[in-house]
Amino acid sequence: MDNSKTQLLVSDLIRFLQKWGLWEDTTILANGNRYSYSAERACCYGSLNYVKFEENVNPEDYTRGITEERDCLGNPVWRSFSNPEHILDMVYEGPLCMLLRYDTYETRKSEISEEAWEYIFDHTDILDDYLYEKYECQCASDFLEKILEDKFDNPDYTVWDPLVFDTWEEYQEFVNGEAYETGEENLTPTYQRYGTYEEYTADMEISESLSVEDIRPVWEQIVSDTKTEFIRKCVLEETGIISIPEIAGHIKTEFDKIFDRYGLWYDFGFSWSLTCYKKE
Repeated sequence: MDNSKTQLLVSDLIRFLQKWGLWEDTTILANGNRYSYSAERACCYGSLNYVKFEENVNPEDYTRGITEERDCLGNPVWRSFSNPEHILDMVYEGPLCMLLRYDTYETRKSEISEEAWEYIFDHTDILDDYLYEKYECQCASDFLEKILEDKFDNPDYTVWDPLVFDTWEEYQEFVNGEAYETGEENLTPTYQRYGTYEEYTADMEISESLSVEDIRPVWEQIVSDTKTEFIRKCVLEETGIISIPEIAGHIKTEFDKIFDRYGLWYDFGFSWSLTCYKKE
C-alpha cells in the first residue's frame, strides 16, 4: 500500500460512511494524517465536506486505551492494539460503533444520503408505511381501488341520480333497499361534486374503464414525490434518530468489501477501534 493508494482507500471509506450516515464521531488515521468528522460543511478534504484534516499525526495518540492490565504499582496499563505498520486505523463512537460492535444500524435521519434512502425504501417497509399513512394505499392496484371507491362507494355521497331514476323509491328498488340501510337518502348526490353534469358523466365513464396501467404513471409520480417529501422532512429533523436493524448486515458487508478491494483485512483493537493488515 503506497501513500496514493491509501489516500484512495481513505476517500472511499469517508464516502461510504457519509452515504449511510456513519461518519459522525469517526476518525481515520493513515499516512501520518488524521481525517475526522466535522459538523461544519466548510471543513473539507478534497471534494469531501464535513472532514477535518490534520497532518503529521501520531496514530498511537488515538489508538491507545486503558486495558485491564495493572503495573507493579497497581495502575491501569495503557496499550495500543493497532498494527505497528499503521497502514490505516479507525477510532469511532456513535453510529459506526453501533454497527461494528452491536450489529445494528442506528443513525441520524438527516445524515443519510439520498442514495442510501433509495436502498432503504426498496428493502424495508418504511416507504410503504409512510404511503399508507398519507394515502391509505401502498401500490398502484390499491390506489386504483381507492379511486373507484371514492367515486362509486364514497360514504359521504349517494350515487342516486334523478336524471337516471325518476324517484328516490325507484333508485331504492334498484339497489334492493341497501340505500336505506346506509342512509343515502340524506346524502349529497355524487354529481354535485362536479361543475357540470357533463363533467360528471364523462368522469364516471372514464372511471368505469380505468385499469392499473392507466393510473400507474400517476402512482409512480406520487411515490417519487413522497420519497422527496420524506427525505426533506428527515433533513429538517436534525436530531431525529432512526433504527433500521434489518439492513445492518448489508451495510456491514459493503464496509468489509472496501477493505477487500484494497487487499486488506481489519481486526478490532478496543470496542471503539480497528486496524488494518495486508492480506497474505
